[in-house]
Amino acid sequence: MALSIVRLKLALLFGCLTATACFPADAATTNITYGSFFFSPPVVTIQVGDTIVWTNGSGAHTVFGTGSDPMCGGASLPCAHTFSSPGSFNYECTVDSHASSGMTGTVIVTSLPLAPATLTNVMRLADGQFQFTVMTTANRTNIVQGSTNLSSPTNWTSLGITVPTSNTFTFTDTNAGTLQLRFFRVIEPQ
Repeated sequence: MALSIVRLKLALLFGCLTATACFPADAATTNITYGSFFFSPPVVTIQVGDTIVWTNGSGAHTVFGTGSDPMCGGASLPCAHTFSSPGSFNYECTVDSHASSGMTGTVIVTSLPLAPATLTNVMRLADGQFQFTVMTTANRTNIVQGSTNLSSPTNWTSLGITVPTSNTFTFTDTNAGTLQLRFFRVIEPQ
């Protein structure tokens, strides 16, 4: 019994190591300063969910997005705006000819990388089968693989393919009942 628990813990540990998540960091805030006919820096790159704060400036200035996102909508500075979609967003100061004098800027917003699948709640059922939960991205293909020998990267066998409609699904390895040891991983093809 103790040996089975140790092996189960090893399978859980390996599952966690081969499918570790790189969860996105907390949203960031980027400051842009302003003054006589300038924004500094004039071009910034951020990620979806990040916020830009136009601050520490002098004079009467505004920020107005010239594309699909109005940003601060022409409000007087200082102001802040959180970007919820990827893209390149130009903006300008709408005060009297400031934009034509160079008071313009661009915010480039990149998408967050998808977090890889993570295996959790691994357990050996009474009939010897392994069951675990996979935390993943909804509507993304997940290939569950198993191995009993980690000496070669080619020792993995596909056990199932699923495209979950939610961010988690439960998988049961019905072929593991006679195996003493089993390692699992989830592959998410692009």
